[in-house]
Amino acid sequence: MEERDRMKEYYAALRAEAEMKAAENTARARENQTFRKNDNRLSDIERELAFAEIAGEKGKLRALAREKETLRAENEKILASMGLTIDQLSPVYRCPKCKDTGFIGTAPCACYLEAAEKAGGSIGIPPETLPAFGEEFAKEKGIAAAYRKTLSFAEKFPDVKIRNINFLGRTGTGKTLLAGNVAARVAKRGFKVIFLSSFEMNNVFLEYHSFFEEGRTLPMNALIAADLLVIDDLGAEQNIRNVTVPYLCNLLSERGMRGRSTLITSNLSQEELLSRYAERVFSRIFDKRLSTTLSLGGGDGRLKR
Repeated sequence: MEERDRMKEYYAALRAEAEMKAAENTARARENQTFRKNDNRLSDIERELAFAEIAGEKGKLRALAREKETLRAENEKILASMGLTIDQLSPVYRCPKCKDTGFIGTAPCACYLEAAEKAGGSIGIPPETLPAFGEEFAKEKGIAAAYRKTLSFAEKFPDVKIRNINFLGRTGTGKTLLAGNVAARVAKRGFKVIFLSSFEMNNVFLEYHSFFEEGRTLPMNALIAADLLVIDDLGAEQNIRNVTVPYLCNLLSERGMRGRSTLITSNLSQEELLSRYAERVFSRIFDKRLSTTLSLGGGDGRLKR
């Protein structure tokens, strides 16, 4: 199920809960004969007030207003004896601004953005499931030197001079392990971390580019706003014309302007990445002022026993 569909179901459930509770409270209140009689009369008064307003019958308007006030006061006392208030006969929404729709007009409500951020784990791999490992394991995999460099980054984050790390090397050389270790450690310290494949990143770009539904910007905004973003296996995704390269460039630019950190793993060399993504993306990935590149060699560690 798409994230926007999950959010629609979430808000539909909130509204249904609020409306059902209001209906239950109203039904309970109307079991009281006096309340029910007053409530019916109050409905009639609203219609009579409208007609009196049109007819300009000022005396009748004043009389109806006094009767309405008297009946409401009497009903409030009845409700109080039941432990209820007038407000509880109407839906009490968690968010009074959007009435649990998630949107104010066509713009996402603040509560929607907050809920979407909390549900951010639905984008990519939940960082708490990523394996954090120690130096002994790193030695076994032949990546101890890179492990120590990245461990320092994870422990000092976000107070790091070099914000971005690129992990380059052939398949099975430990790139994803190292990036996942950093992500797990940073997430454990309470920072917002998103770890996703280049394939899923491309899907976010494509949805943002192709659809114009409410909430389509949320996944893209989540990628931009994450304290730490890990893009795994860059170069394995389909290069979609007018989508992959321009949106990747925009994503890296926006994150750079916000001072966010990005880790990238790729089986491609720097020359291959330059050829695939062109100068604008390449310069943002390998900006020496902000980034460092770890080139991992050796054979496929996954074949070792």
